[in-house]
Amino acid sequence: MEESKSKLFKQRLFRLHVAAGITFSLIMYIAIFFGVFAIFLPYIQTWEKPSRYIEKSDITKIDYNNMINEVLKNPDFPKDNLLINLPGRIGDSAISISNRFVKPVVFNPITSERIDDEDKNVTNLAAFLNELHYGQPLKLIGRLSFGFVAVGTMLLVITGLMLIYIFKFRYKAKNQQALFSTIHVKVFTWLFIPFLLITLSGAVMNVGLVSAGPMSKILTKNEKNSIDGVVGSVLFPQNKAIKKQNITASMLPLSQLLIKAQEINPQLTFKQIKVINWNDETARAEFIGYNPYKPFLNGGIFNIPYVALNIHTGDLIENKTVLNNVWPVFVAETLFFLHFLFGIDIFSRILVALIMALCGVAIGFGVMLWLEKKAKKFEGKITFYHWMGKLSLASMIGVIPATAMLFVLQWLLPFNLEDRVLWQQGIFYNVWLFTLFWSFYRINSYQASKEFFLSAGVLFISSVFLHFIILNLNPMTLMPNILGVDISLILFGLLLIFIGKKLPQSRDNFKLFNNSKKENEK
Repeated sequence: MEESKSKLFKQRLFRLHVAAGITFSLIMYIAIFFGVFAIFLPYIQTWEKPSRYIEKSDITKIDYNNMINEVLKNPDFPKDNLLINLPGRIGDSAISISNRFVKPVVFNPITSERIDDEDKNVTNLAAFLNELHYGQPLKLIGRLSFGFVAVGTMLLVITGLMLIYIFKFRYKAKNQQALFSTIHVKVFTWLFIPFLLITLSGAVMNVGLVSAGPMSKILTKNEKNSIDGVVGSVLFPQNKAIKKQNITASMLPLSQLLIKAQEINPQLTFKQIKVINWNDETARAEFIGYNPYKPFLNGGIFNIPYVALNIHTGDLIENKTVLNNVWPVFVAETLFFLHFLFGIDIFSRILVALIMALCGVAIGFGVMLWLEKKAKKFEGKITFYHWMGKLSLASMIGVIPATAMLFVLQWLLPFNLEDRVLWQQGIFYNVWLFTLFWSFYRINSYQASKEFFLSAGVLFISSVFLHFIILNLNPMTLMPNILGVDISLILFGLLLIFIGKKLPQSRDNFKLFNNSKKENEK
């Protein structure tokens, strides 16, 4: 009796894992695929804007005062709470001076001249890739769908770990089904911890933030309609407004005060300067930074360390450190750090990207395992032709050439083209939709996969050549961060071409490949 109950539990657990996997796999794969691009968002958003092709500059040798005075010549520009983004923040090589109510004014940090900034109607590649990562193009429906899929994926991880423990899988790739199972199980056995943590933080951001408004209304009996009204005073404590004395005073150079701030808190890497009451005796500058020695505890959303100095006298007003906060702030910051990777270097980003890419591959092989089992039921009877296989092919493989087309169009479309971003994104969606039609047209899915991989590889490499030709660039003189994106696209394109060449022509060829491998081993 006990044995039959145990067997029934195992069967139900396995079926639950399979059903949830097929239900959530496609959206989760899309989130991971675009998430890998989002990891490199700071570098892509610099690469896509020719105005940002500026050499690295020393932030302590820039005339910020002159730039502020230049901006304030515009009578419509707000005079208080100016925010200066320093070179290097989120990969941006320029300086931007902004206020929450107006469009930023951008300067070249080396020449101190204004830059004609490409706004989001001209180029929006990096932001669009990031929006695809969490379903923003579909607005509320997209964010909720991606959020609930993240929650469902956590169920998948838990049931998968239970199955691994119960069944004690033997990792021997004797046939296609065993090979797909081995790759799927092995990857998640080794990488389930980072995958689970990153998925958890994504679920909190999508489902948690979307549902925060209604929950706030319920908790406060319709008095508050957002999360800020409930916990804003804890997560976002506001300094008291500094009243102006209306006494004009001379302003010390912000570059000089920045050096002083570095001496006061040498652990901070400064990213922004908040200027309050400019040209007044009470003028204050908050030098906002990030402490790389205390990751997970600060980054730029909830826990923001800074050094506040009086701009007129240079006196220290406040030195807010990372640990000068309450524990709910640390919890919230940790969750967001796992997803946004605040302040980490390029090598850490590459490591996280490889981990998530492998998880995406494992999801793909999980779907292939399910399709292979379906195919075996029809083996020897009819040609296997399942709609889920075609949809998966377009969603998981077809998305690659569609994304490559985005990078090609970034340089192929003129920057002065009206509705340029709309054209770029519209062609992307049409190419992606065409891969679905082509998946059904090509009865042989292996053949269609080869074509998708090869075309994507050629397109990614072509985008790099177009980049150099259209902008008339010399690779030898290009900035390392810009050239790094080009090299990455070429390597990725070559990898896709290699996969396309090595992929078998058909399912039968795959079997022949496995059989020849066994004979060689003997």
